Amino acid sequence: MFALILYILNLYCIEAKNIALPFKKLTMEYLNEIKTISDFINFNIYTNISMGTPQKNVAHFICMSNRFFYYDKFRLQHTINEELDKIQKEIENSLDIFYNIHNSSTFHILDSSFNFYSDIYHLYDIKKTEKTYNLSFVTYDIKENYNLTGTLDLNTQESSYGSYSKYLFRILKDAGVIDDTYITFLYGEYDLNDNFNYLNDNYDNILGTLILGDGPHIFAPDKYKEEEQIKVNGRYVLEIQEVKFISHSFNFSEINKQVSLKFTSEFIKGTLQYRNIIDSVFFNELIQANICRVDYLEKNLNEKTYIYTCVNDDITKEKIKSFPTLYFEMKNYNLVFLFNYKELFKVHNNTIYFLIYFDGGTYTNWEIGEIFLRKYITSFNYYAKTIS
Repeated sequence: MFALILYILNLYCIEAKNIALPFKKLTMEYLNEIKTISDFINFNIYTNISMGTPQKNVAHFICMSNRFFYYDKFRLQHTINEELDKIQKEIENSLDIFYNIHNSSTFHILDSSFNFYSDIYHLYDIKKTEKTYNLSFVTYDIKENYNLTGTLDLNTQESSYGSYSKYLFRILKDAGVIDDTYITFLYGEYDLNDNFNYLNDNYDNILGTLILGDGPHIFAPDKYKEEEQIKVNGRYVLEIQEVKFISHSFNFSEINKQVSLKFTSEFIKGTLQYRNIIDSVFFNELIQANICRVDYLEKNLNEKTYIYTCVNDDITKEKIKSFPTLYFEMKNYNLVFLFNYKELFKVHNNTIYFLIYFDGGTYTNWEIGEIFLRKYITSFNYYAKTIS
């Protein structure tokens, strides 16, 4: 009987498969000592993966853009702008996180007519166990000595071209790296009492860890119980039956809203209706008293981003305590996600920022960034198209 238990335990260990990818932020403001608030509304994240021979840590950008697993020239911005190109080159020269196919003796041509190649990868699971795999990928830049970075696309719409479709999860499953296709972002312990904590300017710090493969109930069964897992249909969008708050002067409610989950922002994008109401019940009074103000961030010629900033002093912090808690209710599943004033205001560069921004126009749906994923451990299943 004891031998049978050991066999089952060993079998469980063999079947558990995941890769752990610690990730950081990287933006055009990487070299700036103090970042602007725009850098927290939208940013890039990347993980370093050891690959090639000799081993080299190579940046792989984590995105949702319907792409193959491929390598391309280093790009942080795609605008044709001489000054931005200069800044990007300075950032590139300051980093050593690039792949050069001419420097790896294990780089192998699979099918040059389809731009298919392969190399050795050293991957680690959540227990920091290293395993080596030979993985295939796509690149179009093999003739020049370009600095290449990889792309880990978590939201591709796969075609049915078999081995000619070099999608990330298909490659990982075919190579035996993973069995299941959960996508889980893990951050540090969530501290609700960390009032007005600062936005982090140090992009050398690890922001979080991306776990691919096993779900949380497999890679951390003592912490995450399978019976406590609630699955809903969807990729990265929650169908919310009611968004609401209750204040001393007004009860706000929006019915049947889509809420997109985004891992490249520390902000929430709100609706026009919500903005109009919080102006009335909270911000207008503070703006008239010169405690808060509305700032405009230029995104392009036709669009602006509206953010609220407030004076960083004890008077402001006391007034913010009356800000109404925001609720997102999935009544079909008896789920409520909430964010109160402690979570919706942060300090950056001696200014208090309201972490909900608004775009110009009649925007009707919500978008929630890292603030959601930090508080509510969430897994996305790539093939099952579920959110847990």
